[in-house]
Amino acid sequence: MGQFLKRKLPPMTSLRGFEAAARHMSFSDAANELQLTQGAISRQIKSLEDYLNFPLFIRKTRQVALTPAGSELFHVVRDALDQIEHATSQVRRKSRSKTFVISVLPTLASTWIMPRLHTLTEARSDIDLRIVTSIEPVDLANDRIDIALRVGRLPGRSYDIKQPRIELEMVNEWDGVAADELFPDVLVPICSPTLLRGKTIRKASDLLAYPLIHTSSRRFAWPDWLRAHGVAAPEKKKFEFGHFFMSLEAALRGQGIAIIPQVLLSLHKDADRLIRLFKPSIASAGAYYLLIHESKAKLHGVQALRKWILSEAEALR
Repeated sequence: MGQFLKRKLPPMTSLRGFEAAARHMSFSDAANELQLTQGAISRQIKSLEDYLNFPLFIRKTRQVALTPAGSELFHVVRDALDQIEHATSQVRRKSRSKTFVISVLPTLASTWIMPRLHTLTEARSDIDLRIVTSIEPVDLANDRIDIALRVGRLPGRSYDIKQPRIELEMVNEWDGVAADELFPDVLVPICSPTLLRGKTIRKASDLLAYPLIHTSSRRFAWPDWLRAHGVAAPEKKKFEFGHFFMSLEAALRGQGIAIIPQVLLSLHKDADRLIRLFKPSIASAGAYYLLIHESKAKLHGVQALRKWILSEAEALR
């Protein structure tokens, strides 16, 4: 076996006492900083001088001064202690921090959460956040998800059969899951003014004269909304997109009439370029919720994130 070389280092406590005394140019001030007696500082420095076999300070009546060797050693020890302090603080910070994961619906993430992240980082720079987007139900008890933002129905709550259905399931298992309502889900038909060419939509059946833009993640939005207004939806779909933000863009380009949750429309940067076509509002059989499992509800970071999201939701409402 190879031989292990032992480091030839002076007493570490003596180095710390020496650095403080050299920085203050005072044994008494060093003693106050390190919460030691002045005699203890003197003994530490004497021990270091004996180890090095040369003096580090010139002792005067009421003050001390560094010898040339002491000055050279001071700069080296100071830099070394600075590096150790920085490295240990970084390790401690990382050991305390946790990256919290929020799972958000894609359009809600791009139009609401992402543009407001600066308010969170300004208020809570200690929270590391990772955002994932999904419309799938989450397993909050087992997944590596701390908070989920979803749209759907709450178990045990009754809904009117006339309300547009939300087919999406929010979670796999509701045991232990708490839900805070963020926004109602109110569907509104919208389009670009260029599509109408000056014509007026007076009743729901007038919408059928134009291409209807469907969103595959909410396939019942158009059929149920039209049914609630006494109109049968066309069987054939001319346009269908994967997410609401895609349907919004298609409406902006004048490709047809999209049906969009009111909250997502209000968040879109180009909402003023779109016309809301039919005023009577119908709330869907469900709403947007913030979901947290009881096993994570008491985590300090989760509590801070919940408070931030609820505050932003209240401001938007």
